[in-house]
Amino acid sequence: MSAIVLKTHGMTHVGKVREANEDAMIVDPRWGLYAVLDGMGGAMAGDVASNRARDVIHEYVRAKKKTLEPRALLEAAITAASSAVHGEAQARRDRQGMGTTLVMALFVDDNKAWVAHVGDSRAYLLRDGRLTQLTRDHTVVAELMAQGALSPAEAENHAYKNVLSRNLGAKAEARPDLLELELVAGDRLMLCSDGLYGYASTDATSGAVAWWARRQAFLGAARERGLARSPICAVLSPDEAIDIVAGNLAEAIFHDLEKSTGVNVWTYAENLAHGWFDQGGAWAPLAEMLDLLVGAAHAVVVAIAHEDQALALLVETAVQRAFTTAEMAVGGVLAERLRVTEGELIKAHTLVQTSVDESARFQETPTIPFMPAARPVADLASPEVRAHLQAVAQAARGVVGTGRVPARNVIDAIERAALDPVNATGSAIQARELYGVRALEESGVSPLFDALDQGRAAFVTALRRAGGDPQIAVAVMRRVASAQLALAAALAGLVVEGAAPISERLREATRETASLRAEVASNEARLADLERQYATRAAKPSMLPRLPRKPGGPS
Repeated sequence: MSAIVLKTHGMTHVGKVREANEDAMIVDPRWGLYAVLDGMGGAMAGDVASNRARDVIHEYVRAKKKTLEPRALLEAAITAASSAVHGEAQARRDRQGMGTTLVMALFVDDNKAWVAHVGDSRAYLLRDGRLTQLTRDHTVVAELMAQGALSPAEAENHAYKNVLSRNLGAKAEARPDLLELELVAGDRLMLCSDGLYGYASTDATSGAVAWWARRQAFLGAARERGLARSPICAVLSPDEAIDIVAGNLAEAIFHDLEKSTGVNVWTYAENLAHGWFDQGGAWAPLAEMLDLLVGAAHAVVVAIAHEDQALALLVETAVQRAFTTAEMAVGGVLAERLRVTEGELIKAHTLVQTSVDESARFQETPTIPFMPAARPVADLASPEVRAHLQAVAQAARGVVGTGRVPARNVIDAIERAALDPVNATGSAIQARELYGVRALEESGVSPLFDALDQGRAAFVTALRRAGGDPQIAVAVMRRVASAQLALAAALAGLVVEGAAPISERLREATRETASLRAEVASNEARLADLERQYATRAAKPSMLPRLPRKPGGPS
């Protein structure tokens, strides 16, 4: 095969909305290295993440290309980059949560290249007039499609189609996908971020601009509601609390609106939850903070509604979706911690069974406190709102179809919760009916939360199709979103509650075993003391009592 002459070119552009470019790239013909990195995190320094990862990969390849095989070289370089970004994010509070996607190509000779990627940046091959996508996006929806759980049509409209399942920086290690590519003359290889193959709708762009224009109003509303007094902000000054906690959320919502995604809010909420729970924080303060931020965002929506009802409905939908995403992200953190706790309990039980005393490590206080029942939804709905809500609910059932029984049940529950004020007991009862009897594993619980999200999405679709008075539509959307949040919180509480009996049985077994072990140790100590006393007396015959001699016996 004759050698291929390579021609290379790279370019990037900040776009028409953002002020900072969070993309980075490598174009290095000398080392045959090309890469595109798309930073994420907004105020959490997405540009820092992409540039840091780029520099680490570039330097690593130049240092090790002559000594490592291509696959090992790429895997090691990407892991080093992820570790560097993760370490810098942990070292600085204002950069926590930053990360980046990556797609790269390494040419090892004139006719062969290796492609590696993490995230949703892509590689395409144009050959003989046919364009082929070489990479598969690392998103939650793409993973579900690969497993046959979602159809392409469902994936296109899924609320979390852009939520990444992998990126560089979220963890110290990384799991890239790699492929070896044989090239022929005339081939064109393109590496790009989602800014090239994806696009945002006009509505999304308008909503993003409207939200960002009122960012200061959102920060002011958060300040008035006492965000700085939250225990989560105890180590921050009042200004830092507003800038870091509320400011990062405002920017995350903006970027998600801009690109019709949920990745930034998801990352924001996940890191907020991890940071708080890692300090031993309880669920209640985090729930209160989210409620406070919901109220601040609602104040912005009300202000927009005075100027443009249609735009207010768009922003209201996006904001409610953002906070639903945040609740789901926090629920994911709780589920992860629950799995870790169960693993620790099983390990402790196993150690006890194998006679290894680990009882001192056992904690009586549960790792995850019980989550309170959902908050009330609202006051009684007006007749107009009730009628419109019932019509939208009926239409939503048609959206999910007859085959989606869990989703239809969710729609029924949301409708009941949204029509009338729901107290804590009512939310718990409805959530328990949805929960039913389920195994505490992903295949048992995940479909329920998927159905909850499908029900919410069906309501949004039906509401958009229904049209009508914008004020009534806004009121209906607010009630539906609040009801969905209430059910999500109550269901998450049931998951934690369901694990409580297992944890309690293991704790009781550990306590009983520790008590028995203490008794055995006490008896062993007593036996050892008696043995010492006997040994001491045996070594000193003069201390033993003289025995009487028989008459005529030896003297």
